[in-house]
Amino acid sequence: MKYSELKPDQIISNQQFNLDKAFVVDYLQSTTDKSTEESQDFAPPMSLAALAVRAAITDLQIPGGTLHLTQEVEFFGPFRIGETISCTAKLLQNSVRAGMRILVIGLSIENNTGSQIMSGKSTITVPI
Repeated sequence: MKYSELKPDQIISNQQFNLDKAFVVDYLQSTTDKSTEESQDFAPPMSLAALAVRAAITDLQIPGGTLHLTQEVEFFGPFRIGETISCTAKLLQNSVRAGMRILVIGLSIENNTGSQIMSGKSTITVPI
């Protein structure tokens, strides 16, 4: 992938995921997230952020040596297990500083009714 050719406002990833119970169990086993201990009907909010970032990184074919610098997320409601969500990533900034390519990626997740349930931004550096 030629990262220098990516332009701001370009959609770089658009994937759908089913928030099934197996996904939630896998996420909870791999983290110390206890946010769903009281209710087994909802997915942990950060599990959605992890999905959105993973989708963008996969679609961008990010190489080894990449650093994930920052993550900002805002959640707008609960995420019911069994829902299908759509994750969209859009390039917000593409620049070079101090010999490193910096990509700022806007993230958006919508539920199966089209309501936005998360927005966010990730900043990564990619080796030149």
